[in-house]
Formats: sequence, C-alpha cells, structure tokens
Amino acid sequence: MKVRSFWPPLVMLTCGLLVLILLAAPPRKPPRGPHEEPLLPRQDVLRLVGRGYIQLMADYFWIQLVQATGRAWDAAEYRDIFPYANLITDLDPQFRMVYGFAAGVIPTNLGRETWVNTRESTQLLRKGLKLFPDDLKMNMLLAYNLSTYEHQYQEAAEVTAHAAKLPGAPSYLSALATRLYAQSGQVDAGLALAQSLADSAEDATTRETFLQRVRDLEMERELRRVDTAIAEFRDTFGTVPPDIRTLSWLGYLREPPHDPKGGGFFIGNDGRAYSFTQQRRLEVFTPDNRGVNFLAPMEQ
Repeated sequence: MKVRSFWPPLVMLTCGLLVLILLAAPPRKPPRGPHEEPLLPRQDVLRLVGRGYIQLMADYFWIQLVQATGRAWDAAEYRDIFPYANLITDLDPQFRMVYGFAAGVIPTNLGRETWVNTRESTQLLRKGLKLFPDDLKMNMLLAYNLSTYEHQYQEAAEVTAHAAKLPGAPSYLSALATRLYAQSGQVDAGLALAQSLADSAEDATTRETFLQRVRDLEMERELRRVDTAIAEFRDTFGTVPPDIRTLSWLGYLREPPHDPKGGGFFIGNDGRAYSFTQQRRLEVFTPDNRGVNFLAPMEQ
C-alpha cells in the first residue's frame, strides 16, 4: 500500500501563507509626509496565489481591519478601513459582520456636524444589503446615512419602513418612517403607512399612537399647503404675508386651512406655517432645522 506523503501539501500551504504575508503586510507609516492609503494586493492576485485558502485570507485581512480601526486617529485613517472592508467582502461576500462594523466606524465628524467618509459607509451597506436584505442593523445604518448625511429622506423612509417589519425591530421605527416620508414631501405615503399600522395594531395603545400620527400627518399636509401659498406671496411681493387671512383674501389659498385638532394657523418667525395646537412641524430635527417655532403670536 502506497503511503501519500504529507509534505507537499504542507510545503504548498507554507509557501502560500508566506506569499500572503509578504503581499498583505500592513504598510508602515512614514514618519513624515502626507497620509498614504494602505497598499493592498488585488483580489485577483490573492485568488491566484491563495486558491483554496480564500476564507483564511479574508480572516487575515479582518484582523488587519480591526487593528487599523484601533490605530485610527483622524478622518484619513478612518477611511483606511474602507479598502480593507471592501477587499474582505470581495474575497468572502458572506462575511456578514464586516459590512455593518466597518460602515459604522468609517464616518468621521470633523466638527460642527461636518461629516466625511460617509459615501464609503453607504457603499458598504448597499453592498451588504444585496446579500442580506433583511439584516436589521444594516438597514438601520443605511436609513441613518441616507437621512443624516445625504438628506435622501424618501429612500430613508422606504428603508426604515422595511426595517420596521423585520424581527426584533425597535417599536419607534414605524413612527420614524412616517416622519421621514413627511420630511421628503411624501406626506400621502406617510399617511398610508400610518393608517395601515393603525388598522393592523393589536392593542388599543398602539392603535391610538398611529391614529395620532395620522392626525399629525394631516396637519403637516395642511401646513405644507400654506407654505406653498406663503412662498408664492413672497415671490410676488418680496416679503412674508402678515397673516394667514391675507393669503385667503388675495386668493393664494383657495380654501382656508383646516386644523384637524380644531385650532388655528399662524406664520412663524421663520416664515413658515404653524398651528396654535402644535407648534412643532413633523420633520426630522437637525442642527439647522429644529422644526419648532419659538415666537407664536397670541391666538385671536
């Protein structure tokens, strides 16, 4: 009986690992000079020299990614995480953890809500969601990126609405989706979602929560109609109208606005419409837009 030697496979494995280490060793940072992105081997080269050990190589680069994350200090170094994550998920697309981890740490705040590296984060999330469309964490991160960094509120609302249906989803996601629809101008879409959630609610408390959101969205729809009339008045006269009644008298409002809560409307100090019964607009609050009017006239 011929005994097969174990040396050839061992030698091949050793040589493959040696080549991998030489190719993939993390670059040393120069003491001076501009920042340089890590020089990683191409995916096709790795597949050629490491055929049969692809997952092992992906694990190796995962370790390098974690180390790069620990070393990162500024925006450029946090961006270095992206090429590692992109290469790992090219080698092993099923390495699910990489997408959410890297996408969460790459964005960097330069101060005063000036964010960088956000496109790379979103790119990784979209890449991961093609394979794992029902991953709750990745859906929530993508919705956050779209709303906070890219201001794509309609897509953020759609992603949030999908995430709200996934197992383990936080209860606030459904309400957040309706707010994002309102922010994007798709108030009717938000209304349809809120009404369907109210109709399918399993208890009275949840049903009342979404019925309240229906009323909020109906209010927001009226306020946006008044906002349009205010903008048309401003374009004509170069100033904001003194009150809502002026808009009706001059024909900018075909019908007087209706407050579903029974109150009246006024024009806030920011030149937008508000209700006496709810001085907050149904919007996503940002540092530049808090969706609230602080100077309301006395109700007549």
